[in-house]
Amino acid sequence: MSTVASAAVAAVAFVALYAGHQLGDHVIQSNADAAAKGAPTGARMAAGVHPWAGWGACLRHVFTYSLTQLAALGLAWIVAPLTAAGVVAGLLVSASSHAVIDRRWIVRRLIEYKGCHHWREAPYLLDQSLHMGALLVAAVVAAAVSTMDGVAVAAVAAVGLVGCALLAERRRA
Repeated sequence: MSTVASAAVAAVAFVALYAGHQLGDHVIQSNADAAAKGAPTGARMAAGVHPWAGWGACLRHVFTYSLTQLAALGLAWIVAPLTAAGVVAGLLVSASSHAVIDRRWIVRRLIEYKGCHHWREAPYLLDQSLHMGALLVAAVVAAAVSTMDGVAVAAVAAVGLVGCALLAERRRA
């Protein structure tokens, strides 16, 4: 595939992933999962809550979110030359990064680092900005991967990302 065609496929994949993100994150996600998916704060952990509390809700949300993105990519696949391997690899990148970002501890750290506690919209806007960056990576992966070897690399990276997040959460305890 030419460079221009690859770029076009990446752009189509991004738009589809973004549409799936918007629907999956704001329309499909249950209120219960939205409330429970975040990693516990330091105060909650000091009160005895396990640092991995909320992962069940996070994984339920990521499952429905990923199905929504799959539907959006499937629709885009009608007109764009995506590959099955590319779709799977892109969804692996999107799902794993989404799960880690939705645990919210990265957003809390960014707010501390930036010193923007007074900025009322900071948690939501930083969360969504991180998701958009991850969706860009997922779209490029979806356009670039065309083999099962590429899917395997994406799967290892996804497991590694979530594993690192679990370790980081455990160390916070």
